[in-house]
Amino acid sequence: MEPPRVHITTYGCQMNQLDAELVAEVLRASGARLVAGSEEADVLLFLTCSVRGHAEDRVFSNIGALKIRRQREPGLVVGLLGCMAQQYGPALRRRAPLVDLVCAPGRLAELPALIAEVRASRGGSPDLPRGQQVLALDPVRTEGGPETLAKADAALDRAEVRRPLCGSSPGQAYVVAVRGCDNFCSYCVVPHVRGPERSRAPSAILEEVRRLVGQGARRITLLGQAVNQYAAVEDGRRWDLADLLQTAAEMAGLARLTFITNHPRAFDERLAAVFRDVPNVCPYLHMPAQSGSDAVLARMNRRYSAAEYLERVALVRRARPDVAVASDFIVGFPGETAADFEATMDLVRRVRLSAAFVFKYSPRPGTAAAERYADDVPIEEKRRRHAALLALVEEIAGEENAKFIGRTVRVFVEELAPQPKLNERGRLGDRLNGDVQLRGRTPCNRIVVFDGPAGLVGTEVDVEIKASSALTLFGELLSEQR
Repeated sequence: MEPPRVHITTYGCQMNQLDAELVAEVLRASGARLVAGSEEADVLLFLTCSVRGHAEDRVFSNIGALKIRRQREPGLVVGLLGCMAQQYGPALRRRAPLVDLVCAPGRLAELPALIAEVRASRGGSPDLPRGQQVLALDPVRTEGGPETLAKADAALDRAEVRRPLCGSSPGQAYVVAVRGCDNFCSYCVVPHVRGPERSRAPSAILEEVRRLVGQGARRITLLGQAVNQYAAVEDGRRWDLADLLQTAAEMAGLARLTFITNHPRAFDERLAAVFRDVPNVCPYLHMPAQSGSDAVLARMNRRYSAAEYLERVALVRRARPDVAVASDFIVGFPGETAADFEATMDLVRRVRLSAAFVFKYSPRPGTAAAERYADDVPIEEKRRRHAALLALVEEIAGEENAKFIGRTVRVFVEELAPQPKLNERGRLGDRLNGDVQLRGRTPCNRIVVFDGPAGLVGTEVDVEIKASSALTLFGELLSEQR
């Protein structure tokens, strides 16, 4: 049988983006061919997110749309990977009968064998009747399974060692520091679908960073559901995230080091000092608040108050005043009153966030919130609060971005801008011959759009800011860098 031609569709967070790179690597190592277009593939893999209902709905809709293609191509293999795989498990047979294999986050290194098992179940002929779904799930917490988790993590680590610097994002890379989560926020499925929290060995993380920097990575992002809860012991030494950042930052050639996502309870003075003392740690802190109401935070099981969140923000800004703080919020959580929502608006005004992700609450099966609380905020009110909070965040971000006009900033160039033209507010004049529109980020993670040669992608350049909006800075590349 010919090697499979595989297309991967990825949903969700940066952890899923990294998982997609790992999947690509283990498949390439097995001889599979990765294809850019889904129509070219005979294996379609969906790497999924279960954190919000909207993301799941999109996945089910996109898989359901394959029904006609399956009739036309009976040999098509469909795989559902990641968080939804663990969340639904065997129940996916009823919800998504087109799915052939179901693979949890901890079992991704086994994908070549799983795909082969699906193909073999048809006796080598795609026209034979389809068998049952092939399941590869992580052990649930109630079953323990530490040896199984350790084996799966070791397989993922081996894939990390082989993973090349991703060609679609030259100059930057993600590195996992913490897998799983033990916080059990009442609305969140992550502890159930990604398993218990476990920190990778510092030597493995640092070796991976060293290898990626050696391949040309200039910006590294350390990942974890609560990355600042990193804790490891190796060769008798205790490590926390501050230790890890300080050591990684010493590597020659590493220009920028970031880390996401941070839990407010675990943010301390040692981590704040890293912003002050380590120049290539970016002045950017993504620390979700979720709400500004103590009553709502208690029902969310966040285990801090709004005042404590503000204290953490003050702590980091005392250490480095130019740190940009970004956050996440859920509106319409069960029991959220108008006063609770106004407390969230007040917190945003006081923090003056550089950006925020705002979501309407949706009950997630198996979570404490879904079991204990009625989803009692009407959808129309959720939409109103969502729009109001977004408008406030954008208003503040626009005011903060305007302060950059006239300044020259250092920009890491990520990619060609996805839209071919600036809007009229940001238009800076005719492009020079050969220039394209580029998009990059400042050290504090603000998006910058400017014209320049395509070869600058993956490098750092100086850009003078000429205009701004709530989401974007518009600049001009300094002429001597062309």
